[in-house]
Amino acid sequence: MTDYIFPSTIEEALQARVAAPEGRFIGGGTDLMVLMAADMLSPDPLIDISRIPELRGIRETEEGLEIGAATPLAELASDPRLPSVLVQGAASVGSLQIRNLATVGGNICNASPCGDTITPLIVLEGELVLISPAGRREVAVAEFFTGPKKTVLNQDELLAGIKIPRKNLSGGSSFKKIGQRNGQIISQVNVAVWVKVKAGRKVGEIRAAAGSVGPVPIPLLKAAATLKGSGMTPGIIADAARLASIEISPISDVRATADYRRSVIGTLLTDALAEAWAEAEGNN
Repeated sequence: MTDYIFPSTIEEALQARVAAPEGRFIGGGTDLMVLMAADMLSPDPLIDISRIPELRGIRETEEGLEIGAATPLAELASDPRLPSVLVQGAASVGSLQIRNLATVGGNICNASPCGDTITPLIVLEGELVLISPAGRREVAVAEFFTGPKKTVLNQDELLAGIKIPRKNLSGGSSFKKIGQRNGQIISQVNVAVWVKVKAGRKVGEIRAAAGSVGPVPIPLLKAAATLKGSGMTPGIIADAARLASIEISPISDVRATADYRRSVIGTLLTDALAEAWAEAEGNN
């Protein structure tokens, strides 16, 4: 039988992991328990971080916002301080019951290329706060993933929080995804966009990213570069959509073929750009 530990501080959680390297941190467990039920993982003990106050909630700081890693996705999906792209991404995960339990840290550390909070955090230039007995470091969300289910997180490290810079809390943003049904879908493709308007109704700063189209979530650098400095015209958007289909490296799996993923990313990007641009102009 697996032991279950409830540390009350980050330090206690880290000490428990050092004492039991085969253990695993658990927040909501909506991904981890599925793997355990399928006998794909058998960690012992489980170190439950959900009761550690510092790891829960959304806090305003001088630099922007910081989200505790054990914060349930339902809180992200309803917090007006967060940019639309992250609210929409969190709200798209599973059902309400799942979002009440699943945590943003778990969605990130599960390291699925289709994670619905990951592409939003990439376009918002999110930074992950990693803590170990040796100290603290920060890693850009875009640099955290090394492959499917693989990250730069060391065995003795805990994801404590996510930081979003204040400059990225304004502008306009949008998240779009497509799946095989309307509710509780796992993304076949998802796209996130963040944009700011500059003088003359031109595109100022812009970032875009796509999920479930490669071994890790992919920043759409060429597509965004094509749009920057331009007017958001149909021709420029079409060029960006074409470049997006080239930048990705999808595979065929049980959820969709590579050809299908490549064929729909342009439409998702176009829809996300339209929504993000409308919001950015409204906030300008």
